[in-house]
Amino acid sequence: MSLLTSRIWAFKQTVHAIVTQKMLFGLAVALAGLALTIPFFLVSMALSMSGDIFNMPTQTEVTIFTDRTASDKTVRALADNIAKNPLFSSVRIMPKKEALESVNASLGLRSAKTSSNPLPDILIATVATNVTSEELAACASELKKLKGIDSVAYDNQWAKYLVALTSASTIVLSLFGVIVGLLVLLVIFASVRLTTAAQKDEIRALYLFGATPAFIKRPYLWRGALTLTLAALISMGLTHLGLGLLSKPLADFASLYGVSVALRLPSYDWCILYVGGAALLGWIVGMMAASDALKRVSVTGV
Repeated sequence: MSLLTSRIWAFKQTVHAIVTQKMLFGLAVALAGLALTIPFFLVSMALSMSGDIFNMPTQTEVTIFTDRTASDKTVRALADNIAKNPLFSSVRIMPKKEALESVNASLGLRSAKTSSNPLPDILIATVATNVTSEELAACASELKKLKGIDSVAYDNQWAKYLVALTSASTIVLSLFGVIVGLLVLLVIFASVRLTTAAQKDEIRALYLFGATPAFIKRPYLWRGALTLTLAALISMGLTHLGLGLLSKPLADFASLYGVSVALRLPSYDWCILYVGGAALLGWIVGMMAASDALKRVSVTGV
């Protein structure tokens, strides 16, 4: 049998098996599609939110309240002096007028007007990375001694909590990912093997007639690839639907913290790579299932 003829026969057998066992094939595609939806949805969520989350400021800031009687020149001199400290990456000045507007806004008094401003000019110093709590505490004590500074306030406990939470979340998500990945693989293997096992009589007949293993396996490889290709497309559709339902509620919640989040599928390149990878996985699973069935026939003859 020529190369082209064998491929045509494999194509016909693949189509024939799908048509005659459409319920079984549909069940395999549905199971694999639902299984693939879980990791694909989680990855899409992570990719959509990662940029906005990682761009959020996570460095500790030290708030330095200057003396109310300090002049603009004194405040600028203090800012320049503090900026030279290697413990700080940057220093900015919040004028007393801006500070008052910020306080009024936080209290819901956006249109409030007052003839006098009780607030001083404020210096906000961003702490550099890898600065220890002891170093920051010692620096705060030194800042309080500077002429023109009334008080110093900072809170770096949240950074410790964030590091601990990130470490714990990474471990939990890694374990969850491994478990979900194993479950997905088991469902995929079971769904593809489901259609292959139904054709064991055909495999036995071809083997007894002397067909080569490659010739026998080819329709099952193609069917496995087609099963997971369709499953991947289903998972993309379900993920798109889920992201659409979550998009507005999540965006409204994120806006409360000044963060813009837009849920979307990965780029077209990644989606094409995903579908191609699913097809390759289906091809491999189909080969394993067909090889196992062929091995049983060759050993037992039944």
